[in-house]
Amino acid sequence: MKDMKGWIFSRLKGNRELRDKYEPIQFVSCPFNGSKCQKERAIINKRLANSFQFFSDRQYDDSIDELRYAFQETTDISGSPCTQCAQLFRTRITQSMEQIHGELQHMTTGFFRWDQYKPSYEFADNVISDFKQRI
Repeated sequence: MKDMKGWIFSRLKGNRELRDKYEPIQFVSCPFNGSKCQKERAIINKRLANSFQFFSDRQYDDSIDELRYAFQETTDISGSPCTQCAQLFRTRITQSMEQIHGELQHMTTGFFRWDQYKPSYEFADNVISDFKQRI
């Protein structure tokens, strides 16, 4: 995992120190300089980082829960220009969820499938459906 900009889930273990300092969502330009959503953005970034950590440790249900909570936190962001950022956050969280879903699908299908991950796969499937309805 050379480039941390992409926040891509992977089974590869990365340097934990680097991941702890990395913020998945950063602002490039904001009319309010990120001050209106600073609290929410900090919570969302923490949830995303926790989700990645749980995913790396193969605690898939906890990882999915963290993404659900992060998605819920985006509903607290409101205001004229801020709704666009909130939508971007939701899209980012949904993409992360789809990545987890894809990994779980890969592990639960085929000749070498692991049935122990089937409940996590179904949970991820339900959460993605919920996210897509709310976007």
